[in-house]
Parts: sequence; C-alpha cells; structure tokens
Amino acid sequence: MYKHILVALDGGAGSEQALKQAIALAQALGAALTAISVIEKLPAYAASAGEVDETRGEIEKFFAKLHASAAQIAQAAGVEMKSAIRAGNAAQAVIRYAEENSVSLIVVGAGTGQGLGGTADKITENAPCSVLIARVNLTIVKVKDAMTRAVTSIAPDMPLNALLQLLVEKQLKAVPVVDGGRIVGIITGGDLLARAGMELRLSLQRTLPADVFSRQIQKLAAEGKTARDIMTSPVITIGEDEPVRQAAALMSQKNIKRLPVVNKQGELVGIISRLDILALVAASGVTTEMLPTVLGSSARVAGDIMFRDVPTVMPDTPLNEVVNKILSTPLRRVVVTDEWRHVLGIIVDTQLVKASLHDKRPGLQNILARLLHAPVDPLTLEGTASEVMNKEVFSVRPDTPLAEIIQLMVEKRIKRLVVTDKERRLVGMVSRESILKVLAEGRL
Repeated sequence: MYKHILVALDGGAGSEQALKQAIALAQALGAALTAISVIEKLPAYAASAGEVDETRGEIEKFFAKLHASAAQIAQAAGVEMKSAIRAGNAAQAVIRYAEENSVSLIVVGAGTGQGLGGTADKITENAPCSVLIARVNLTIVKVKDAMTRAVTSIAPDMPLNALLQLLVEKQLKAVPVVDGGRIVGIITGGDLLARAGMELRLSLQRTLPADVFSRQIQKLAAEGKTARDIMTSPVITIGEDEPVRQAAALMSQKNIKRLPVVNKQGELVGIISRLDILALVAASGVTTEMLPTVLGSSARVAGDIMFRDVPTVMPDTPLNEVVNKILSTPLRRVVVTDEWRHVLGIIVDTQLVKASLHDKRPGLQNILARLLHAPVDPLTLEGTASEVMNKEVFSVRPDTPLAEIIQLMVEKRIKRLVVTDKERRLVGMVSRESILKVLAEGRL
C-alpha cells in the first residue's frame, strides 16, 4: 500500500508523535522510511553573514542530533531510516522531496516546533500523495516539546546600557543570566523598571526616536550598574522533562510570563512562555468538546473567564483625560465606546507615544514627558479620543469557545481580546493570563 513513507521532524511534540506512527507503519508494511527536517526561518537580528551562518549551523546541529536519535528508535523497531535536511519554506520543501522521491505517504505532526508544525495544512492541501496528521496528546506533552530552544543569555557583568540595547535590537522581553554554564538570574522589563530606574517599558522603548533612546542608554551607562545588580535571583526554573501542565500551573501561581528551562545537569536549554503554551494548544487541534479533558476545567467559553472592569472613554473624551486614564490602569489601554457601550476603537500607550512623535499640534509632545515621569506643566492637549484611536479591534463574543480564542491570540500575537455582545456592546475582556489560569486550574 505505502512503499515509501516520509516523516517530517522538527523536534516538537507533534513530530515525536509523527515519528512513532511512521515507524509503526513502516514496520507493519515493510515500507522505506525517510525523515526530513527543514531549516526555514533565521532570526531577524542575525543581520551579518557571519551571524546567519552561525545560526544556521546551530540549527543544522540540532537537526542532525534529532535525526540520529530518530534513526536509533527506528533501528530498535527493525526499520532502517534515511535522513534529509533541507532549507527553505517547510511545506514546499517537504512536498518537493515527496515529488522527487516517489513518496507514497507523508506523516507530519500537528504540534509546534522549529518550522514544521504550522505547515501541516499546506502540506495536506498540496502534497502529491496521502498525508497522515499525527495529533498531540496534550496531557503528556513535556516542556521540551513546547519551549523555545534558541535562547539569548548574558553574563552577570554585562553593563545595563548594553543590556537595554540588546533587548531592544533583538526584540527580547527577558534574558537569563548565566555564569559558568549555570543560570543565576533572569532580567525582564519589570526588573529594569523596578531596579534600574528605566523610565519606559520595553515595548515603548522600541518606539522612541534615536535621540530619546540614546539618552536612556547614557543614563544607564552613567549609573554603572550591571546585570548582577538588578537580576531576579534565585530564578524559578522548570525541568525540560516536566509536563507542560506543570509549567502553566507554575506561571499562574507565581504570576510570571516565562520560565527558563534546565536539563538534568541544571544547564539552561530553553525558555517557555505563556505564548509557547498557547501556541502548542492552538496547533494541537484542540476542539471545544475536548477542552474539559485537556484543560482540566469546566470553563469553555469567553464568558467563563472574562473580566468586566475594562477602562473606557467616549469618542469625544479630551486627550488630556484619555492620557491620564491610560496611565492610571495597568492594562495601559482604554476601549472607546459610545453612550450605549458599542465598541468603536481602542487606544494603547504605544499609540500615544507614536502620536506624540509625529503630531505637531500644541501640547501633544507633553505625552512623552508624562510617560517618562518628567516634570511637565498640566496637560493641555488638543483633540479627542476618536482622533487617535485604532478602529481595528479584535473581539470575540461571550459564547466564543476557548479553543477559538486561543487560536486568535496565537495567530494575531495579541495578549488581550475585547468581548462584545451581538450588538457589539462591550461586556468584558479576556487575556493570556486568564487562559493560563484555566490551564492551571486542573493541576495541569
């Protein structure tokens, strides 16, 4: 029936399940088995040729080790496995190999990983042969199957000005601090705000013009502090072989967004974030009916987990009031509604910074000074909320299944979703935090 089976490997939970099924089929049918991995994406910050080559080399080593391990597993089952590592678009590379090598069945995992999990649909739609999608059992997925392996770490003596430049240039939200191969601390944007005197959170730093950002760097340099001075230590870590459920529970209990991952020797091998966990759930094909079993909770729709205390303004609310309201809420955003609470738009603090840099109306420049906690005169801004709001608002209904909410959050890479009724009136908001709490409720 199937003479040549091609299995796509990316190191994730889905590909592990795909490998098991491919080996079992090859063994039962006496079919040839080939494993393929695709070097698809290199980080945007690898700007120079040397950095690109170095990053590619690391990925090639990872895949070579992955294939060697897979070959041993196949050999133990009496199956000889060939290996192929390609570069390019993952789906296209798999399909091209199948066409050129008379493959009769492609086995691909539905989970996430280094470039294959999200392409299962494209492979299914365009493959020249049958395709088997291997689903992941989320109850047994390990941290190492969902974590990010390419982790940037720093030494304890790194100056804070160099650290801020690194975080902004590489668009990182946290970095582990490693000394002698062991993780000794972690630094997040919160640490920089609380203990380094940084005046703006990282997402806002990335919106600043060069001269303002340069002043931030100079201020940190003048203080002479290093990573050791502000890092959070000891660090809450998790073992790579722990279940993802445990990572979700730990993040929820400690109210943290990410966990460094260590191996049995205590060495840093990755980092897992809320988004990594949600991406795993999204890519695993979880349905509404599966949620009570998978999530260990009775919560199944947005209305079960949303919070109702959402800061709002009217479209004609003066900008003075809008700014003060945004600065007074930890959400750093307000929803714009009419008098009947119909959602018209949303305003976040990053929008205000961008507006303050490009709008020439009198007084608007004071927004940046207010965000920087610099002494300023009382705000005398011209304009209203409707003039700066973003009319594109991602929203869901109270009866939207959690599975769909997770998919939307991962697809759009957003942290919060507005909840509206059938008439698009505001009723609440759901967040990554609330989703993670659900994941942890059943002692996940």
